[in-house]
Amino acid sequence: MVLIMELIDPKEVKKVTEARKIIADLQVRLLSREQTLDDLARAVEIAEITKQFELVTGFRMAAEEQLQDRIVVPAQGENVDMKIRIYE
Repeated sequence: MVLIMELIDPKEVKKVTEARKIIADLQVRLLSREQTLDDLARAVEIAEITKQFELVTGFRMAAEEQLQDRIVVPAQGENVDMKIRIYE
């Protein structure tokens, strides 16, 4: 599930309890992502040293699982409809 979230203007948050809930939710999300990123970095480091790149697969899958509920900020500016082609 991808959540579309607009940026929050801090001036519009009037209630302290609302601000605390937003902060707590974002802290949990951030810490979870940091842990997954740290695990992935360690797995890649070990795979580099041992040349056993199959070790990365499980950690990559965990990272992709974390990204399933990512927050997507709507694009702004001139390059909103930019298309990229990748050639091999």
